Amino acid sequence: MIRFVSGNARIVIGILVSALLALSGCVTVNLYPQEKGLVEKMIKPSIAQDKILFLPVRGFLGDQHKKGGIPFLGGKTDQVHLLEQELQKASEDRHIKAVVLMIDSPGGTVTASDRLYHRIRVFRKKTGIPVIAFFGDLGASGAYYAAMGTDEVWARPTSVVGSIGVMIANLGFSGLMKKVGVTDRTIASGPEKEMGSPLRKMTPEDRKIFEGLVGDFYDKFLDVVEKNRKIGRKDLMVLADGRVYTASQALSDRLVDHVGYRSDLVAHLKGTLGIAHLKLVRYQESGGGSPPLFGMDSGGWSTLSEGSLLSLIHTLGPTPLYLWAPGGLSMK
Repeated sequence: MIRFVSGNARIVIGILVSALLALSGCVTVNLYPQEKGLVEKMIKPSIAQDKILFLPVRGFLGDQHKKGGIPFLGGKTDQVHLLEQELQKASEDRHIKAVVLMIDSPGGTVTASDRLYHRIRVFRKKTGIPVIAFFGDLGASGAYYAAMGTDEVWARPTSVVGSIGVMIANLGFSGLMKKVGVTDRTIASGPEKEMGSPLRKMTPEDRKIFEGLVGDFYDKFLDVVEKNRKIGRKDLMVLADGRVYTASQALSDRLVDHVGYRSDLVAHLKGTLGIAHLKLVRYQESGGGSPPLFGMDSGGWSTLSEGSLLSLIHTLGPTPLYLWAPGGLSMK
């Protein structure tokens, strides 16, 4: 028989197991994970001194920093904070000649996407080091927005790219609550203080306000793409209805600069930099960290697989998202 254990129970069990191990003298356990420094690792052996640094940008793009996570249950640093740490380290290494962002993401919150975009631009201006966006399976919505901060945008032949747009996901449970006999007794200071509450119906004024938010953030997305891709607003509007594109379609529509594999990108950088031999490196946390005790992770923000869109909405409320979520939720 399989029994499901709650999150609180997992924590209690983890502490009990660790206490027993400590009492038995078998192992020493640190209950409170500490920040670890970043160390460089070669992707493939090389004696070259000049480097291309590969940095991953994966999963849901959020910017809530969870320092260390819950003891025994893992924990992940948000993408914005992690990239800031990595770019800071890269800026101190005179041998790094280019940075490649390995992006595989459906996007995320409007703020996190914009912060990544801004941080990339600041790094380029400060260091003069070129930054390349290289999409994996997915470079959509907020991930595409962030890529606009780079010098060049690459896609693999099988990448899915685009989804230029914004959404505010919002659920309504007022009908269900009525059926089960639950009454909302919330007291608010004004008629729009509860705007977006799942316990009340969306009014025409609610919808108007939400549509205004969506419109403003959509215009900002368009401005960023128009500025960095040099696509006129009229042509861009045809492309920016939220749809995604294959790599070849994106190349034809000037949404990306090149389509190819890592070897093509490396050869391209050697040519543009005028450096025949480059070492490929990445960063990882020193010590590598410990695997979660129960095969789960308390971060919950790095990928959509760690929490459905429903749990995301529960956590954030009706938050503006640069997110591609096919089959997701709408305000209708």
